[in-house]
Amino acid sequence: MRRQRGIALVLVLWMVVLLAVIAGALGTTSRSGVAMITNLRQEHQARALVEAGLQFMMLQLTWRNLPVEDNPWPADGRLHPWTFAGQRIWIGAQPENARLGLNAVDEKQLGRLLHALGLPDEQAEALRDAILDWRDADDGRRPQGAEDEDYRAAGRPLGARDAPFAAVEELRQVLGMNDAIYARLASMLTLYNGQRTVNPAFAPRELLLSAPGMDEALVDQYLAARDQARRQGEPVPPPPAGGAVLRMIQGTSYRVFAEVDTPGGFKVQGELIVNTQSRTDRGYRILDRRWGPFEAPPRVAPEDAGAPGPTEPR
Repeated sequence: MRRQRGIALVLVLWMVVLLAVIAGALGTTSRSGVAMITNLRQEHQARALVEAGLQFMMLQLTWRNLPVEDNPWPADGRLHPWTFAGQRIWIGAQPENARLGLNAVDEKQLGRLLHALGLPDEQAEALRDAILDWRDADDGRRPQGAEDEDYRAAGRPLGARDAPFAAVEELRQVLGMNDAIYARLASMLTLYNGQRTVNPAFAPRELLLSAPGMDEALVDQYLAARDQARRQGEPVPPPPAGGAVLRMIQGTSYRVFAEVDTPGGFKVQGELIVNTQSRTDRGYRILDRRWGPFEAPPRVAPEDAGAPGPTEPR
């Protein structure tokens, strides 16, 4: 009898432990569910704010021809704070011609850009040739490039595209490309600038460095002058060199950014590429749209938050 009572007591204790474990698991699941719902709600709210910021900044592009001092929302390649519905949204825009046309760039310029990224000579030349082999229509292999047989040998049966790039992301498929190189290279290339030139007023350092006649000292000097003009709300000066690659020209396509910091500590970002000269019934023609994460332009410095930056060179 005592033995039966002991067994029953042990079973009861195990049942209590099991119920406690179940209760704890349910509590954890409930808390996780609440946290997930909170994060989802914050993300949806932030996306709505980002969309408002994108639309607002698109409207401001109509002011791009105003004098700098009269334009509070310039397309100056920086994010400016804007308050909407009691929330701060960071918005900005930059001309798409601050990037190099992926389907237009020639062999020399592409090679200089890859060298400017710090790639060794052999790797830069091989990747340059592979990119050009990918987009040209023939099956002829460049000296250090890659065509169908090279892709098949690497376990990629589809081979080279042999046609212009359909998206910048397609660079990931080029033989010799890796994530580290792609992350740096993709932010300097576009499909929406069909020229072999770059607007130096907004171009990143590596693009400036890849232009003929521009060395590190000249690039650093120009970047300092460009930043000073931006802080003072003046037009950006032309670069000291660069030949025909760096051209201070006004484009018609813009990359529009917006981002919001959520209470949960994460950031929601949105981006549009629009053509201001091609209108539809709903406004500007949207060439591309995507959500982050991506590398956005810098936010204005606190001391510059109330001052407009320069518009495109006039």
